[in-house]
Amino acid sequence: MVTGVHDLYLLGLFPLEGAWRGGAGQVVAVEMALAEVNARDDILPGYRLNLIWNNTKCDPGIGVDIMYKNLISPPTKVMIIGAACSIVSQATAQASHLWNMVQMSYISVSPALSDKTRFPRFFRANTPDVDVNPAIVDIFKQFGWSSIATIHQSYELFSAPIADLIKRMKAANITIVRSEIISSSPQIQVDNLKTNDVRIIVGSFYADMAQQVFCHAYKVGLYGPKVVWVVNGWYETEWWKVDNPLIDCTVEQLAEAVEGYWAVDRIYQNPRGERALSGLTPREFLDEYASRTTPDMPGLRYGPMTYDTIWAICLALNGTLTDLRNNGSSKGLEDFDYSDDDLGMLLLDNTRRVEFQGVRGHFRFNDKGDMISLYRVDRLQNNKIDMVGLYDANLQTDVKIEWLVDSAPVIWHGNKVPKDSVQVIRKLERVPLPMYICMCALAGLGIVLSCLFLAFNIHFRKIKIVKMSSPRLNNLILIGCLLLYVTVFLHDMTSTIVSDICKVKVLLLVIGFSLAFGALFAKTWRVHYIFTNATKQKKILTDTQLFVMVGALVGLNSTVVVVWVLVDPVAVVNKDSIPQRDEANDRETRAYVERCESRNQLYFSATLFGIQGILLLLGTFLAWETRKVKIEGLNDSKMIGVCIYNVVVLSVLGVTVSMAMGDQVTLNYCLTSLVVIIATTVTQCLIIVPKITAYKQNKTQVGDDNTGTVTIRAPNTVNTHLVPPTLSTTTDARLAALQAQVQERDKMILALNGEVRQLKTQLESAKTVKKTESSTNDATELNASEIRLDSKTSKEIAITEAVTDTSRADALDTELDLNTERENTSLNIGDKQSDPLPVPP
Repeated sequence: MVTGVHDLYLLGLFPLEGAWRGGAGQVVAVEMALAEVNARDDILPGYRLNLIWNNTKCDPGIGVDIMYKNLISPPTKVMIIGAACSIVSQATAQASHLWNMVQMSYISVSPALSDKTRFPRFFRANTPDVDVNPAIVDIFKQFGWSSIATIHQSYELFSAPIADLIKRMKAANITIVRSEIISSSPQIQVDNLKTNDVRIIVGSFYADMAQQVFCHAYKVGLYGPKVVWVVNGWYETEWWKVDNPLIDCTVEQLAEAVEGYWAVDRIYQNPRGERALSGLTPREFLDEYASRTTPDMPGLRYGPMTYDTIWAICLALNGTLTDLRNNGSSKGLEDFDYSDDDLGMLLLDNTRRVEFQGVRGHFRFNDKGDMISLYRVDRLQNNKIDMVGLYDANLQTDVKIEWLVDSAPVIWHGNKVPKDSVQVIRKLERVPLPMYICMCALAGLGIVLSCLFLAFNIHFRKIKIVKMSSPRLNNLILIGCLLLYVTVFLHDMTSTIVSDICKVKVLLLVIGFSLAFGALFAKTWRVHYIFTNATKQKKILTDTQLFVMVGALVGLNSTVVVVWVLVDPVAVVNKDSIPQRDEANDRETRAYVERCESRNQLYFSATLFGIQGILLLLGTFLAWETRKVKIEGLNDSKMIGVCIYNVVVLSVLGVTVSMAMGDQVTLNYCLTSLVVIIATTVTQCLIIVPKITAYKQNKTQVGDDNTGTVTIRAPNTVNTHLVPPTLSTTTDARLAALQAQVQERDKMILALNGEVRQLKTQLESAKTVKKTESSTNDATELNASEIRLDSKTSKEIAITEAVTDTSRADALDTELDLNTERENTSLNIGDKQSDPLPVPP
């Protein structure tokens, strides 16, 4: 021993056998560092460091036993270096602090060792597995990946880092799509990842399990330029080529599956080549280290870490020595004992402040006693692992990765960075504005047509051909058609008031249909009432009564709609259509439509359809019953039949196609709009156009009959039994007009009687000529006579029916006039009493 030099002793825990046998190579690195430190005068002057090391066999029980035996036997140890295996470090560090000892491991990686409550004086020159997670998260940030899946084995060594990674990803607003745990075979877990179409996958497992995972990934196609795998960086070089009896994939298949994977691993030597505090560059250290070891020694890659650990211990001791001297303390490092709390605390504080340049790079501890160091970001490119970046937590940037674009740029397939998922584009399907304008224009033309028909019906309401068709009810029909046309405009183009538009549209459809077909069938009911029940001909069926019928129908339908809205309000529901996939650009367009639905929609819709169906059946019955009424302008039975056929066919077609193509909003809107426009236009044209045509042909004036003969008629006629005597003049004029019509019919009867007489004359002449023929011929003549007589009888029957229909038509005409006159009388009776009409003599 050199005079004036104090020996300090370190207790070393190294595994030379057991689960990991790399201790021998670490002892060589320790000896190199101690020799360099002891040769320097600026570090620990007057002291010499010595190592007392033991074989822990990577066994926690042996490690604790060795530590106890060495602590209770001289010489006093100032610090502990080790252990290598995490389980040994955990077992020893839980007790070493009770001796005021600072313990520093060179390669232990268990995240549990960062717990300062359990291990208050434990430090390590390595980093825990969870410390690679910030680098992984930065990779995701760099390439804009925000949807990640994880898969790991069910061991704490892998589950703890994955749990920490998930926590960090959530803090970075990264979505965890799936998190799979492998307990035996990875087949189910890999299938789940494939089913969910994940693109960025973090895997944490042993190398042999990694082979199984990638083998099955190859089988299901979970690899390639669109899929990114991130795995552990501490696998051996070309780990996928190691023979594994648990897989049935070839080396070539595995090589294809693992191509392009990423890994984050610790830096074992400074890639920048900077000279360390020891004076050696990383290359010089490795050369010296290689000269003292053999290639077959395990754990040689960790030699730089162990080397820097000794330098960190020396600097901590040197800082403590400096503090003692600066404080004027009489103590020295040689005075340390296990009960000296002050010196033990001073040594702990100086260990925390250690910071220097090592052969691995910049060396310092964080608040958990873990080294803050560089990480290498590796990628397998062209069957070769390239270090493409360095992660440095000391960088003052958001992404703390220095990309080595000059030496090893990242190579992407097609120079395109893969996406973390298929880009889903949500697109609200709307009716194109040109199509909407086109439908609205057609509906607008229909509204103009309805207004023209309405103007004609009001202006020529006193013309017989118009009056006999019940103009007031025709007005209701046209108003209903107007409401139906308006529904075409009620299609939301802004997605702000969809539900309100749905409610209004249904209400207008119901009211419009009720008014149009209710009024149409009501006036047909009046014709049926007069022409099929002779006993009630003299009883008046007024427009007011028919209005009440139509109003009741409108009220019934409206009540159903109001109850629907109040009891089961409709809500806007988004319905997705079939997505369109763009594989080349990893883009998927998911169109959706907004639809109004309610829970009990089927029942309310069925009720409304049932009411309208009953109404159409009633209209069909009335049209059939009045089919033989031949009076022009009075009977619309044929037109009603065509209207019902038109509505039923178009409605069935519209509903069927709409249900089949409900998600195709443009086609659905166009179809329903065209059904409404066509059905409404055909209906109003069938009812009004014949009146216009008849008017143009006959140029009918007020009070004209069908032949154009002009008679004098008072503007309003009433029954003399129902009105005061002051209106008797009007009644006489009406009677005169009716008499003229009867005379006209008499002329028709006389003309037919003349034809009958001619037939009889021809019969007598035939009998005279054929009187000499045989009895057979007489029989033939008799039959011919009977046929002619039957013809005569048919003629007479036709004449009788014509007269009957004419009289009933006149009766209906009278009722229409009575309806009009009664209303006018009720309004003007007071004025007429002061100026009574003259009473005929």
